[in-house]
Amino acid sequence: MVAVAILLLIAAAPAHGQAADTSSASVEYQADPSPAPEQSGAGGQTGSQPAPPTPTQAQPGRLAVNPITGVAVQSGANYVPLTGKERWKLYWKQNYLSFGAYVSPVFLSLAFDQATGSPKEWGGGMEGYGRRLASRTAGGIIQGTVQATVAPLLHEDVRYIASTETATGRRILHALVYSVVTYNGHGRPTPNLALIGADFASAGISTRWLPKQDSVARYTVISAGEQLAMGAAINLIQEFWSELTHKIARRP
Repeated sequence: MVAVAILLLIAAAPAHGQAADTSSASVEYQADPSPAPEQSGAGGQTGSQPAPPTPTQAQPGRLAVNPITGVAVQSGANYVPLTGKERWKLYWKQNYLSFGAYVSPVFLSLAFDQATGSPKEWGGGMEGYGRRLASRTAGGIIQGTVQATVAPLLHEDVRYIASTETATGRRILHALVYSVVTYNGHGRPTPNLALIGADFASAGISTRWLPKQDSVARYTVISAGEQLAMGAAINLIQEFWSELTHKIARRP
């Protein structure tokens, strides 16, 4: 999945040296356009002092969720952390109230479960696929809930942090790295422990309803690895979303 995404994105990416258009790939912070109030200085002089960025000044669209990936994006430039209220809204949008929230379970249940007949006790056909889809959907909800609960405690952002680079190779590397990295409340890179822990937690909890596994630990590691790989592929789509949509729109 990651390899396919990289090939698609390289084809859609701008030529070397050309600045990438990331206006659609991320929702950037925009300061309040109203002028700052004048402040009196020494000698009676006045001057405009820019107000520090605050979450209330950001565009409402910064909580927009990608229709395919089900993930919100924040540009690495002019980073503004989420408020508690925004985290709550984003939890519902990313896990329940968007079409993209169900794309990952559908793909994982098809590519990793149905195609390999795993678990074999569930059989094939639509009945078997229905059980695998339900399992992946439940696992996704558990993953999103655990991450949304732990991330505020660790001051970690649950959105994808888009690259500020223009070179295609650097943006690909950024997308892959940020499958396990995010920003903290100060806008600095930090390991995405809430996401990684949530992937392992959902994989481990899902063994409660799956047929008995020969090794629960082995299944948990493999399943969590699949989710992290899916996250890397999703990040690539997020990073180059603008180029992908523009290229598709230009096709006759």
